[in-house]
Amino acid sequence: MNSASFTWRSAIRNDTFRKHITLTLFLLIACAIAAPRIFQFVEIRPGVILPDPVLNMLQPSEVSVYIFALLYLLIVIAIIHLVQSPTLLLVGLQAYLLITVFRFITLLLAPLEAPPGLLLLQDPFVDKLFYQQPVTKDLFFSGHTGILALFMFLFWDKAVWRWVYATGTLVVGVLLLVQHAHYTVDVLAALPFAWLAFKLAVKMKTFRGPAS
Repeated sequence: MNSASFTWRSAIRNDTFRKHITLTLFLLIACAIAAPRIFQFVEIRPGVILPDPVLNMLQPSEVSVYIFALLYLLIVIAIIHLVQSPTLLLVGLQAYLLITVFRFITLLLAPLEAPPGLLLLQDPFVDKLFYQQPVTKDLFFSGHTGILALFMFLFWDKAVWRWVYATGTLVVGVLLLVQHAHYTVDVLAALPFAWLAFKLAVKMKTFRGPAS
C-alpha cells in the first residue's frame, strides 16, 4: 500500500478523508465507552471450558511484564510509522475499529470460562481505562495477538517490519498461552480476524491521494 506521497496537508484538505477519520475516531470512542459494559456482562455470564492440549502441556507462569513490554513497544513503533502516512493511519484506525467490533461480537456469541490455571494479566494501561473489575473471560479472540497481526498486515510491503511484527505476534501469542490467559484457539483465531479487518479497511478507503 504505497501512499507516502499523500501528505497530511493534502489529507486535511480532502473532504472524504476528514469525514472518514472523524467518523472513525467517534466510533472508536463509542467502543471505548461500551467496552466496560460488555466486559462486565461477559464476566458474569456462565460459559464453557474448552479442551486445550497445548495449555495442558504448559505450566502456568506469570509473564505479564514481558507481554506488555513487547506489546507496547511494538505499538509505539507502529504509531510512529503510521502517522507519517495519513492513508495508512486511517486504514489502521478503521481496521482496529473493525477488530474491536469483531471482538465484541465474538465475545457475546462465544461464552467461555477462563482457562484452567489462568494467571490474571497485569496490564498497566487497559486495566485502569476499561476494566472496572478483574476480567478473565474476554477470551475469543485475543485482542493482544490481533493488534500485532494487524500491524504485520499493514506493514506487509516493508519486509523488515513485516517480520518484526510477525515475530512479535508469535512471541506474544506464545506468552499468552504460557500465562494461560487465553485458549489456543483464541490466539490462532486472531490472525484471520486481523486479516479480514485489514482487507475490509482497505476496501473502505474511498478517498484518493496522489499515490493511494
